[in-house]
Amino acid sequence: MQIFTSNGNKFRKTQQGFSLLELLISIALLGLVMSLLYGAFFQISNSSLQVKSTLETRQELRLLMKMVLDDLQNVQFLKHFAESGQSTNQQRESGMIAEIKLGPENPETGGLEEVSSLYFHTAAKSRFYPEEKEQDPELHEVSYTMQENLDTKTWEFVRREDFYLDNNLREGGKSYVLSETVTKFELLLLERETRLAGGGNQEEWTREWDSDEENCIGTSGGAPFCLPRAVKLTMALKDERGNTVTDSQVHNLCVPPCNPEIFK
Repeated sequence: MQIFTSNGNKFRKTQQGFSLLELLISIALLGLVMSLLYGAFFQISNSSLQVKSTLETRQELRLLMKMVLDDLQNVQFLKHFAESGQSTNQQRESGMIAEIKLGPENPETGGLEEVSSLYFHTAAKSRFYPEEKEQDPELHEVSYTMQENLDTKTWEFVRREDFYLDNNLREGGKSYVLSETVTKFELLLLERETRLAGGGNQEEWTREWDSDEENCIGTSGGAPFCLPRAVKLTMALKDERGNTVTDSQVHNLCVPPCNPEIFK
């Protein structure tokens, strides 16, 4: 019987596996591809988390600015309230008081950031006294300040509300921390507008304001106005990744005694 062995040789040849070198090369290529895929996935995931953190911080910033501007929209100078206290030793404060003080450290310069402190009367519903909802006169003292927490070494953005009006516009009532991530709170106040001969207006802005009942008359003639014509609010928040989100808004405050004829 004739036996053909050529097919057997071919069969045995096809049964040979990968060599050690081929196996090592395959593992190296697989590792390279996996590292590239992992790097791309990590980068996309990190970018997604960063975008999410920025969006959440921006949303918080918008809500805080809306709260401040809503209160300022109803700012009031209570002329009769201020005049009723002039016969006493301590006169009654009304209107708006804006001051400048040192706040958080600026990481870029190493110096302390200047921040605004704001105190005013507003004709708005109470936010901190829900139990007095039925008796709410819708006229309260409100303030926004930045205060350092000595225990945590952080700066807190605080809103204070006094349900009842008293002589001191800066104290009393309840205070709540609205945020611990605010790094900038700045107000610019439009003091006056002057029409130019060639057309247009020249605006004079200031960072400090005091509706002093002795000087505030709310009329033209060079004397200071009781309330600013407008405010420019600038705030900045830092997210959990250390990125800073900043926004600015200009808001008109055309309430009595803000009369159009004053600014002609």
